[in-house]
Parts: sequence; structure tokens; C-alpha cells
Amino acid sequence: MCGRRLKVLTLAAFVASAMSSGTGLADDRHDCEKLKGEPSISACTALIEAGTYSASVMAIAYLNRGLEYFDKGYYDQAISDYSASIALNPKNADVFNNRGNAYHAKRDYDRAIGDFNQAIAIDPGHVLAYNNRAIAYGTKGEPDRAIEDFSQAIALNPAYAGAYSNRGNIFFKNGEFDRALADFDRAIVINPKNALFYRNRARAYQELRLYDRAIADYQRSLELKPSENAQAGLKVARVLLAEKSKPEPGPETSFRRMPNTDLAGPLVSELRVVDRDACENACAANGSCRAYSFNMWNSMCFLKGDPTERLLEPSTMSGLKDETYPPPISNAEISMVRFRHKLFPGDPFRQSSQDRFEDCEAVCRDSESCVAFSFIKAELACRMFDSAGEYSNDEEADSGAKRQSVN
Repeated sequence: MCGRRLKVLTLAAFVASAMSSGTGLADDRHDCEKLKGEPSISACTALIEAGTYSASVMAIAYLNRGLEYFDKGYYDQAISDYSASIALNPKNADVFNNRGNAYHAKRDYDRAIGDFNQAIAIDPGHVLAYNNRAIAYGTKGEPDRAIEDFSQAIALNPAYAGAYSNRGNIFFKNGEFDRALADFDRAIVINPKNALFYRNRARAYQELRLYDRAIADYQRSLELKPSENAQAGLKVARVLLAEKSKPEPGPETSFRRMPNTDLAGPLVSELRVVDRDACENACAANGSCRAYSFNMWNSMCFLKGDPTERLLEPSTMSGLKDETYPPPISNAEISMVRFRHKLFPGDPFRQSSQDRFEDCEAVCRDSESCVAFSFIKAELACRMFDSAGEYSNDEEADSGAKRQSVN
């Protein structure tokens, strides 16, 4: 799943209680409902520990405290409170939806889907539960079921811009860029102030080689909300537009290059070459070659037939011959590969201080722009790269990179 924050319902209002209470508990009820963060958690805890309210009020106190725990990233505590709320009131679809979000945040996708199923069983019109279940299906690599649920959410609420954008992301991942573009268009019509929607549409324009439109959308996204990812995308789109504007070479030498990418597909030939240009020339001269993958770290060139999918691979630069249509992006899980006592060369696009190698790895894993990193032990420095040259031996450094493998 994609980096996207799941939607969580707003705090539920307390129902009236027939039981009388003192001023202190009345204040706790107000604070549990109205406040945020630790003050709300403290007030809800006081109500729960008092134990003098009805089951319906106690259920909402657990729900409200669970929502605050979720917002703070305390997912186990949130799940515990949602479960207590469900035990007191098993007919509240919202609580099942919220607990499903907490399970999703813990990457327990099967339990998350189970809770979204229960929310929908209680309330067949629960739009958020359909959207959230679709996100879980998409994360699990079940795009057809995700599209079906996003479509149901849209049918229930045709003004749900987020569901259009989410469904567009699934189409994009499947390589269906025209359908993705249509969904991003609709999301922007509904909500023209959302920076993420413009960035998503820019990516679709970029894949369709409509670079001028991609640039306009990246710029609009940055106007609405500064973003490292939008800035990086704008930079790439400008380079691609400049490349497209150059005089077209002969068909035998026209390639679309893709950094940090390996291509799955039938192998025509493999050979050791000096550089990427030599690999590209070898593909141009081979009538059976439709694409190539050049491994920069060991100077190996792999000539391919029609490629079947694109995989994230920082060691490799690939190219598509002539007007070969880009294959879909792989839905294989992205894993982190570690290289102990190795250092990547070059200037990082970002550097920060981290206490441990694992913290540096987590920052790279969560960044869309980072494909490789090096952790300098003595300096506690975390260097992140959007492309990676061949690493060298260095006892004072540990490194890692993102990678997908063929399913």
C-alpha cells in the first residue's frame, strides 16, 4: 500500500445516560468527547475506571479513547479499546471499521478485511468500510477485488473523491494509464484543492508521455502543498520533456530509458559490456531485442524480447526499443536488501542523523524517492539516494536498497 493515511471516523457523540453522576464525571464525559490527545485519553480513562455509566456510554468512551490511541500510533492499545467497545455494543459498524484500520496499520490485512466485512454486514451502505477494504485488498495484491470495492464506494457516494483517486492508483499500478487518468480527472473535479490528486494525475500523464501536462500538474500540486515527491516528479518530467523535444533518432536507436528498473521478459542474450550505451547499441543491432536491462554494478547487459513487467532494481537501468509499450509495474512486494560494510557513492538527495542502521533503513523504506541508502556509523549519518552507483567496501558503513523480485 502503497504511503497513504487511512480515513478514520470523527469522534462519536456521547448518548444521554439515565444515571446521575457528579460534576467530575460530567466534566470527564465532556473532555473525553471534545478534547484531543492525552487530555481526551485521561478523561475517557477516568470514565471507564469509574464504571458508573451505562453500557452504551462506556462503549463510546472506549471508542473515543481508541481513536486517540490510533492517532498517536498506539495500534495495539487502539485495537484493545475497539474490542472492548464491540463487546459492549456489537452492532456499531463504525467501531469494526476503525478496528480494521488499526489492523491494517499493523499490516495484519486478513484481520483488517474481516473487520471491514463485519462493518459492511451491519451496515451495507458503509462507504468508508468499502474504501478501506479495497485499500487492504490492493495492499495484498488483489487488484480486481480492490477495484470492485472502490467502485461500490463510488456507487454509494458519487462525490467520494478519495475513492476515485484510490481506484486510479490501482489502475495505474496495473499499467492501465488511461483508466487511471479518468479517475484522477474525476477526483480533481470533485476536490480541486487536493495536492495529492494532481500529483497522481501528473504520474499518469508522465506514463502517457504527456510531459507538458505532467509538469503543469506537478506545479499545481506544489502550489497547494510543498512535497519532496512532487518536486522530484517535476524534475523528472522536465528532463523527459527535454529528451522528447530533441530530434528523433533513427528507429534503430530510439529507446525509452527507465532508471532503477529491471524488466522481466524472455531473455534474448546476455553479454558483458563497458557501459549502458554499449548495451543499448547491442539491443539496437539485434532484431529480436525489444528491450534491455543493464546492470551498472557488474556491467552486464541483458537483451530481452517483449517485456512482461517492470520491477524496482537500483542496480539496473533499462530501456524500451522504439515504441514498445511499457509493461505494467510489478505488484511484487518491495523488500529491503542489506549490504554490510558497503558504501554507495555520489551525492545523496537527502541526509539526516539517525542513531541506528535500522532507523536509517526505515526512513528509506517509507520514502517514495529513496531507492538506496548508506549509514555512516561514526557520523550517525543516513544518506539516501534516488539512484545508486556501484557500492564499494567500507568497514565504517552499512548500506541497503529496495528491490522487487519476479513473482
